[in-house]
Amino acid sequence: MCTLFGSHATGTTHPTSDTDIAVELETTDREDPAYNDAFFGLSADLSDALGTDDVYLVDIHTLSPSVAASVFEAGVLRIGDVAHAEDLRQRVTNTDAPDQSPRERFDTALAKIDDHLGGSGVTATDGNDRER
Repeated sequence: MCTLFGSHATGTTHPTSDTDIAVELETTDREDPAYNDAFFGLSADLSDALGTDDVYLVDIHTLSPSVAASVFEAGVLRIGDVAHAEDLRQRVTNTDAPDQSPRERFDTALAKIDDHLGGSGVTATDGNDRER
């Protein structure tokens, strides 16, 4: 599933607008190490295809229920089945689901970047768990 959201979906772009895209990677589980390669590879491919580095790619499953709800409300489904998108909407906007704080989501994202960078010698963090 791929949904365009934000200013490009609502027709309210301006010179500094980025392209907001929410996806569901159906074939790769987020806990699978291959997920990072698939996600970051897709992000790079989209940047190349759109001719801009201003692409904001998110996995719909990592968004808070309120943000996911606004993606589905104002977004435009570009790839995928409408029935599946509606089922997905029901699952990811369920307010009974535990909500991660912004810090928890940020820490999760940094951990995924560190995993992706693997043995490159470059890390997203310095390894310290100090207060940010």
